[in-house]
Amino acid sequence: MASNILLALLVSARLSSSYAQEASSASYQLVKNYTGEGFFDNFEFFSGHDPTNGFVQYVDLDTANQTGLAGFASSSAFNNAVYLGVDWWSLNVTPAGRPSTRVESVDTFNHSLWIADIKHMPGGICGSWPAFWLLGSGAPWPQAGEIDIMEGINTQSVNKMVLHADTGVSVFNVTGQQHSNNTQMRGTMTSLDCSLDTAGNSGCVAEGSWKDFGTDYNAAGGSVIATEFNSDGIKIWNFQRDSVPEDIASGMPSPQNFSGSWGPPDAMFVNSGNKTTFDDHFFNLKIIFNTALCGDWIERTWNSSECASLAPTCRDYVANNPQVFKDAYWAIGGVQVYQQPNSTCMDISAPVPSIESTTTAGSSRHARHRRHAHTRRIGTL
Repeated sequence: MASNILLALLVSARLSSSYAQEASSASYQLVKNYTGEGFFDNFEFFSGHDPTNGFVQYVDLDTANQTGLAGFASSSAFNNAVYLGVDWWSLNVTPAGRPSTRVESVDTFNHSLWIADIKHMPGGICGSWPAFWLLGSGAPWPQAGEIDIMEGINTQSVNKMVLHADTGVSVFNVTGQQHSNNTQMRGTMTSLDCSLDTAGNSGCVAEGSWKDFGTDYNAAGGSVIATEFNSDGIKIWNFQRDSVPEDIASGMPSPQNFSGSWGPPDAMFVNSGNKTTFDDHFFNLKIIFNTALCGDWIERTWNSSECASLAPTCRDYVANNPQVFKDAYWAIGGVQVYQQPNSTCMDISAPVPSIESTTTAGSSRHARHRRHAHTRRIGTL
């Protein structure tokens, strides 16, 4: 178990300045620390219509507290982790669908390093569509961009990392390529066109290199996920519990380790266009955690999926089988955001929690709700 530290430290580092990560001097500094009791003070509950047309009713903060859909875990495995769940007890659901949770950060970010300690996620269940993602604001979707850090449906076992952008954005296929810093992307690129006009709006997609989603992921104790966005691209590392780099575990992520002790990223999105950079397409990014049910992606593929034998439609299954969603919850140890010191978003007063590294068995805006969350404890995990 790594020890806690009280301050974020500036570190001398070298950040990539090109596709091959040619070095330039820079540093990172903690600007936001979302963890523990203060988490819900910095996130808003989304309670509007699901933009993916799912069979899900996102609830406001008061409803989430009163029904136990949001709170803090009190079990030994997830002590004080943020809990975001799905209604798994009601047979009679609302006309809009089964109650669930979606929260969005109040703060927005541009160039940043996000590090998230995910102890449990809602995947591996037919009818579920969980996601941990970054959504651009201030322009119609997807003109401000979308970065899906964790996303998948049904019993999927490999994570999909996806970029959605406006017309004319594509990335290089860097699968397995050797770079000048002797690193390769661990995952596999399966789509290179990030644009809205991609067939099915699938975006550009990288798939993980291990069972980093769903049931097996949860059985392994989740992971620690690092996402870096700068002018040259977007990179995502997904560290299993027994391989979390020491600088992350101690709360001092060092850019000079990105191509060293961190190893190759699971996804590396490098802009293949010559006229614009990612800065033009990804900005004012909010952090979002949600669990959708059914929706366009699932319903389009339900009849050919492994779930088709369970019910004629996804909506039938979700409505009539509440108990299967007992494990459809997020347990979030915390999210820290680091930026270069010239950022306008700075808050280093909060301590950085340690991260356990030992092995353990199209979007739109609607009504939001944010007030001080009750310290409700969820003790049945």
